[in-house]
Amino acid sequence: MAQFNHRNIEILQNLNYEVHVAANFTHYGTLSGKSNQKFIDWLYKKGVAVHDVSIRRGFGKLLDNVNALLEINKLMKQEQFSFIHVHTPIASVLGRVIALKNKVPVLYTAHGFHFSKTSNKINWIIFPIEWTLSFFTKQLIVINQEDYGFAKRHLHAKYINYQAGVGINFNLLKSATISEHIEAKKTLLEKFDIPENARIIVSVGELTTRKNHRVVIEAIKKLGRSDVHYVIAGKGYLLSYLKNLAIELDLESQVHFMNYTTAIRRLNLAADVAVLPSLREGLSRAGLESIRDGVYLLGADIRGIKDYIVNDQVGRTFNPYDSEELATLLVKTIDMKRTKLNQESVDKLMIFDRKNIDKQMRDVYKKMGTGNDNRLRNTVGR
Repeated sequence: MAQFNHRNIEILQNLNYEVHVAANFTHYGTLSGKSNQKFIDWLYKKGVAVHDVSIRRGFGKLLDNVNALLEINKLMKQEQFSFIHVHTPIASVLGRVIALKNKVPVLYTAHGFHFSKTSNKINWIIFPIEWTLSFFTKQLIVINQEDYGFAKRHLHAKYINYQAGVGINFNLLKSATISEHIEAKKTLLEKFDIPENARIIVSVGELTTRKNHRVVIEAIKKLGRSDVHYVIAGKGYLLSYLKNLAIELDLESQVHFMNYTTAIRRLNLAADVAVLPSLREGLSRAGLESIRDGVYLLGADIRGIKDYIVNDQVGRTFNPYDSEELATLLVKTIDMKRTKLNQESVDKLMIFDRKNIDKQMRDVYKKMGTGNDNRLRNTVGR
């Protein structure tokens, strides 16, 4: 459904599948309209069947999601799919319910369970739903070690695999140079009229409570340095709040909002430090990309971030509720020079490389496409 990446589609087509993508292309979340249209155009170019369905994030969009159930049910009856691959929480619930009705095997990639050791207690209301539907899931993929351990202990999918995210091109790690860093930083300074001697902190993520940019702004206040500037790439409902917080803390000239951008590598190349302060993540791509682009990462000490901060050469973790701890880490790291990761660090990170992930996905798709003669047995898992 949603979050289907380009490489998965190409893998399926190389395996001679006819691929359909069903997602809400009308209300497309935090993507830009341009990016949404670019993806649609790419799908049509690849010969993928595109279905615009009314799935909406959150249980509050009940009517839309009831309509989506009917749309998905009609689609499954028409197309007689060999299997379906669902991703986001609401889509995974709707998809599995209708797949059970139509006896279609399901592959579910959980991009971070909403219930975790650090999540709010209210999030655990989802667990009974996930537990029940796991009986009707042929293949579950989880993308961080905490979720993998939990799934193995408590869920009942026929197969449960750990996969380290959607894959990052770590070959780019070897190509980043100091000259690229200097050039990218110069461009960023000019864009926001930042002084030449400034130190740059970047964060990539939606402007939401979960992404927790507030703690970084508060930490910068504690630094007491006018030469430290913070650039946030993303859009969301907290834009006005974060702007007002910067004004309230007398940091208006030091906090800059970039809106949604696809030029993440250029942003990371310009940075002196990247901060990923999220309160909850599945396996944040933003953090992996910052490491790949050669910037030191300070990440929240939560699942889905600490998985890839493999040692102090890559980055360090902090309590995402503690701006004092983050400020202390910034004091130690903001003036550090960029250095190449040693081979030991690179070897540890290669589990997240897209070649490794693509091989795993190819094997999973092959397995999903076999033995579907008894579709009901495959649908209900064990």
